[in-house]
Amino acid sequence: MSSRQKKPVDRRIRKTKRILKESLATLLLEKKRNNITVQELVNLADINRGTFYLHYRDIHDMLSQIEAEMLEELEEITQRFPLAMTDTPKPYIQDMLQYIADNHTFCKMLLGPYGDMAFVEKLKKLVEERCLYSLMKTWPENDAQRYRYFASYTIAGCIGLIQAWLDGGMEASPQELAEVAEDMIQNGIEFLHRDARKGSER
Repeated sequence: MSSRQKKPVDRRIRKTKRILKESLATLLLEKKRNNITVQELVNLADINRGTFYLHYRDIHDMLSQIEAEMLEELEEITQRFPLAMTDTPKPYIQDMLQYIADNHTFCKMLLGPYGDMAFVEKLKKLVEERCLYSLMKTWPENDAQRYRYFASYTIAGCIGLIQAWLDGGMEASPQELAEVAEDMIQNGIEFLHRDARKGSER
């Protein structure tokens, strides 16, 4: 079969998976994953059970695959930016927020009361590693533990900001929210500036 013949099949698969993903996100906003059945999902998606099992073993397998794909895509965004972000973090934040906006239904579910804390922790770790490296490159004279405190505090605050944004219907654009997040981060960085100045005075 030629690649030209394969493309329509690929598009159908992507469409089917997208519909299943959106339907699962809708259900997960209302109930825990263990309470969702395949039949309930395919009824909402208007897809037969056989089609579901062509792609996934069960609900847990489907959710695991989706989360892995999302983390991989977020990692790709992170890799586009230099390790030492000595300039404004706004472009990085804005690209991450744009991805969340493009996948808002599922992201709202993952960060909601029936979400997956393991996914949230992996997301925190992804951003924290980049944040810590950048901070240590910018202010190598500071204590590493203080960087960890700052990174944990900042990332938790940003996730809370994103949750409020999603819950509020994303009235602000990704660019506008990135500006808010940048202001919050820059104000927090003053804490590190003060610490660096104290260290140089000793």
